[in-house]
Amino acid sequence: MSFRTIYKKLTDVNIYHHYFLDDGTIAFDFNGKPTLKESQLEKYELAEYMNAVVSEKTAELFVGQKIIFKPTSQGFALFIKALETAPDSGVYEPFIELTGTETFTFLIYITDRLFENYSTVGGNPENPYYFSNVKPATEPVSFNDIDLETNLTPTPIEDFEIEEADTLEALRETITSEELVGLFGIIQLSLHADDVAKDILNLDDTIKSQPTVYKIQLKNRSTIWNYINPVDGTLIHTTEDDDLANRLQPLVKNGKVDYSFDNTDYPAAQPNRIKIERDGGGVIIKTISEIYIN
Repeated sequence: MSFRTIYKKLTDVNIYHHYFLDDGTIAFDFNGKPTLKESQLEKYELAEYMNAVVSEKTAELFVGQKIIFKPTSQGFALFIKALETAPDSGVYEPFIELTGTETFTFLIYITDRLFENYSTVGGNPENPYYFSNVKPATEPVSFNDIDLETNLTPTPIEDFEIEEADTLEALRETITSEELVGLFGIIQLSLHADDVAKDILNLDDTIKSQPTVYKIQLKNRSTIWNYINPVDGTLIHTTEDDDLANRLQPLVKNGKVDYSFDNTDYPAAQPNRIKIERDGGGVIIKTISEIYIN
């Protein structure tokens, strides 16, 4: 009797952005439309705005451990060379033994120059966002660990900011100075997490039959819409004068955002023409989309 060695999936990491996925004003993950998410993901490509890669140190580890990093249309997946623990058992363990204490590091970079225009955060933060399934000892108890795919109320990306300088300093030691340039976010996944549901391996270090799926979710920006006469640049209409429910309108790539005034439907705003007003500390206080109409 022989033991089988094959490649098994370790985990998936999905990165979603409402700007690309929402159907107009309907959120792609809205429970009232259970098939919407699947249909929207068919036309979703993370590479349109973001690049997720393995850190240099983790790439070296992957070579030795026979782990494969595979980009997907919505993030990336990890596969590992595995050995069946007993003939026809269906239970697999890593072909090359892991200690169980390994941490994998992945880096996120924004590739779309318009990213800040349609996102609630900028593409080049002062400190990279940090997503992990283990709380660093230097972070407070309020630390937010990475969400699972099954989380129906995903954590806002703004809540993944690093709070302690010691945490950031420790993270910088794990990546090169070149990798720090333009870095948007760091994903660090340990084989065993603070929450057992977020473990990559089973407690006995065998490979899960149903891999853990993590997710990161980014919100689309909502803006004031100014309709402008292209001939003389005068303001025809602004949603800033509307009631609170309609003052800010969402920016989306797919679907239709209906907006009308004077009993006429008008086109939705696009992210390529936008004005951002900041206070003295650089905090955004108003975002205006300009739409030129005849």
